[in-house]
Amino acid sequence: MNYRLTCIVAGVVFGLLPGLFHGPIPYKYDVLHIDGHIAVAGFYAARMMIGAFVGLTNYPGAWYIRGPMCGFLVMFPLTMISLATPGCRATCMFWNLVTATIVGLLVAATARVVTGRSHA
Repeated sequence: MNYRLTCIVAGVVFGLLPGLFHGPIPYKYDVLHIDGHIAVAGFYAARMMIGAFVGLTNYPGAWYIRGPMCGFLVMFPLTMISLATPGCRATCMFWNLVTATIVGLLVAATARVVTGRSHA
């Protein structure tokens, strides 16, 4: 099984899960006269890209460090928007970073189990 392809597929699957628990929801941006569906699409796209980053990154070598690190770093720029969103701020930033870190860990663990490899 191809390691990178496994990471990408796992990233898409696991990247959709946080949206079931905490959003963000379009309404938070609609009330600010921003197209909420477009704004929220960035968060979902970034979460689904975590797998690609895990699959393309070889450093650090330990999968259990690389996965969470990639998840955190991929979502961090978008979570800065949460700090500027009224009614959201640091709480939303925190939960988005926590779930992105977990997604990264799940992607790396899945790729390790499925392929038997720690990196490409």
